Amino acid sequence: MVTEKKPIDHSIDADVLADFAVQALLEEVRLTPKPGLVDYDNNGCHFDLNLSLMELSANTLRSTFKEMAQAVRTQRPSQQVREILAMIGRDGERKMLAATGNVNTHKGAIWTLGLITGAAAMLLSVKYPEEITTKSILNVAGQIAVFQDRYVPKSITNGSLVRKRYSVRSAREEAAMKFPSLQNVALPALANFSHEPQQIQRLNVLLSLMAITDDTCILNRSDMEVLDKIKATSNKIVENGGMGKVQNRARFQELDRFITENWVSPGGSADLLAAVIYLEKITDSLKK
Repeated sequence: MVTEKKPIDHSIDADVLADFAVQALLEEVRLTPKPGLVDYDNNGCHFDLNLSLMELSANTLRSTFKEMAQAVRTQRPSQQVREILAMIGRDGERKMLAATGNVNTHKGAIWTLGLITGAAAMLLSVKYPEEITTKSILNVAGQIAVFQDRYVPKSITNGSLVRKRYSVRSAREEAAMKFPSLQNVALPALANFSHEPQQIQRLNVLLSLMAITDDTCILNRSDMEVLDKIKATSNKIVENGGMGKVQNRARFQELDRFITENWVSPGGSADLLAAVIYLEKITDSLKK
């Protein structure tokens, strides 16, 4: 028996993608408890961030994600597409900083979710719904990321200094490799813990990412010894069944204390968690 394909789905347009991206950012920041990160309980290891500011920032970026989707929907991965997304992303950063009083709330997320937005918009214009998967979206995002942005500002950032000092992978390298942290770790964790309540499932995904991510947000404030301890403790929690197991609550509290004592924040892992939530929203909507 031949199953008839659904028509190409144009109901997920630029507006819907932008809504999903903002929802993903909001759901990430509202996930509680998160060690070192802003949530409903506290501001994590941040003096300049709080929940309402993060929510304001996320909502401010809606127009950025919509513009990205509209701009590249009919394109194919190319240097031009890479530079269009980067230009819109930098404009989004300016909007974010204007809204937050010059506080960097979502710069990393603009990069990651922006690539996913562009990739999803492209696929939605040419593929049938059942042909679009998290893997196909991340593969196209990677094809975009391999191109150079000739107009990137030539400035020295904290992230670039940290990457040079510790020889760790950059966000661009992660993307150009088609997001191995997402494909090989985070998305399998999402599936492995699908039997858990959503809060526990997502905390386990976050911990899975913290266990493997050379997070420059952490290294910027500390060193490799601190990062390795965070990775090892996060891994121990996940390997022993995750946050759904009562015996792991004490380990999680130990992790939270260690992160607070060292005043570091796993912001890179948080951005990747938002990407997982975003991908889940896109692919779930295509199953309906």
